[in-house]
Amino acid sequence: MLVKEAKEYGSISKGNTKMPGTTYAVDSFACHVGEMLSKKAGSICEQCNMRRLQKIRPLVDKGYKINLEKWQRSIGSSIKWVDAMVFQIKRYCSDGHHRWFDGGDLQSYEMLMAIDSVARQTPQIKHWLPTKEYGIVAKYFKYNTEPENLTIRVSAPMIDGKPPKRFKYTSTVHKINEPQGVECEARKRNNNCGPCRACWDKRIRNISYPKH
Repeated sequence: MLVKEAKEYGSISKGNTKMPGTTYAVDSFACHVGEMLSKKAGSICEQCNMRRLQKIRPLVDKGYKINLEKWQRSIGSSIKWVDAMVFQIKRYCSDGHHRWFDGGDLQSYEMLMAIDSVARQTPQIKHWLPTKEYGIVAKYFKYNTEPENLTIRVSAPMIDGKPPKRFKYTSTVHKINEPQGVECEARKRNNNCGPCRACWDKRIRNISYPKH
């Protein structure tokens, strides 16, 4: 597969200034649960940073929307999408860590199964998938066991809320309350992960991010 061919199915990014490795994003305005939460006071999505970024940076907005459109065109033939993601992650992820959805979220159970396939075909890469799509993740775990190199972290919906109980790996956002579990310290490093890889680490049950 050539790079041009792979990018016909969506683009993996290697230019995230905060975190290591590679990332993948889709349109943040297409989130299902996120759209509902964006209308709820006190929710994590009420003031979505990624939606704000898309509004002020047209090129980012265009890239995220294109990735979503290319995924949607792949529905029903997701094997090619999987092949394209595997090719790009192997080519670009020199750090060994990949994040799904630094913008947007899971679109469907089929998409999560496709990501599962990508992770299984890249065992040398650690994959982190933060999500608020509780129903999709619950269905996935009903029929599947995640590969060892894929950490699916389900996010609490509300600021200062408790971690979702029915999922093993979770994340929360704190503003007034004390952090729960391990606190993200990126803000102490100029909003950069630095050497920390806690989000990918299955030894850590909950990551708590400070509201910013």
